[in-house]
Amino acid sequence: MKTLKFNVGDRVAFARHVVKRLGHDKPTADARGHVVAIDGPVVAVDFAGTWTPHEDGSNVRHVPGANLTKVMANGVIYDH
Repeated sequence: MKTLKFNVGDRVAFARHVVKRLGHDKPTADARGHVVAIDGPVVAVDFAGTWTPHEDGSNVRHVPGANLTKVMANGVIYDH
């Protein structure tokens, strides 16, 4: 899989291969968020309640960048 370069503020979703691997789980497929930080291959995403909250109650989750894809301004999901 090609890893996309993310920037803080990008809107993201889980990549198609992740949703498929998780059995087309609706909460994962519907999760959308904004990148709030990048630490190498790991991206901090604020899912704003569209995905399972962190154990501490926060909406920010740290996800491998290879598991994410960008959502374009018009809402189309760019999947690599």
